[in-house]
Amino acid sequence: MRKCLSSRLLLFCLIFGLSGAAPALDVRTFNKLAKDTIRQVNMGVVGDIDALIAVQETLMALGVEGSVKYTQENRSESKPLLIVIQNAEKMRNLKLNEIEKQWHEGEFLRNKGVNMDELNHFGAMNSLMDTIIHPATSYLLLKEYKQTGDASLLARVKGELVEVLEHVKHVNDDSVQANAE
Repeated sequence: MRKCLSSRLLLFCLIFGLSGAAPALDVRTFNKLAKDTIRQVNMGVVGDIDALIAVQETLMALGVEGSVKYTQENRSESKPLLIVIQNAEKMRNLKLNEIEKQWHEGEFLRNKGVNMDELNHFGAMNSLMDTIIHPATSYLLLKEYKQTGDASLLARVKGELVEVLEHVKHVNDDSVQANAE
């Protein structure tokens, strides 16, 4: 049920965004959810792991929404971000080593002809890509934690979300609301 719901949410975001009426990235909600996840994983044990996994899906959907809005206003420069948006749902089915290699190290984008050296690490587009990639990685980490109970995975979730929160600070393009708390 959750997979179906998240698929519909991502599809809605894409359709809604392509209609020209997409809302900008909801930075306040994104930050709140990410910080709440960090607070929970800092405890070393997660009570409702399924709820926390669902939060990562919501973070991904928020990232997709903001990214779609950005691509509408920056069509000629958005190829890497469009690739991330198109593959957001598929990221949830990767293994941890695969998401690291394909998305964090940029292999997937390089294979699609993107010159990774030309991307501004803290530019709006790259930062928006991270609002999808890092929550997807946290999703995978939490799924593995659910299976193994390995608390070291929670520290990695925190690292992913701390990093994306830093990127969100740099999403300051006029097309995205970046007045984060």
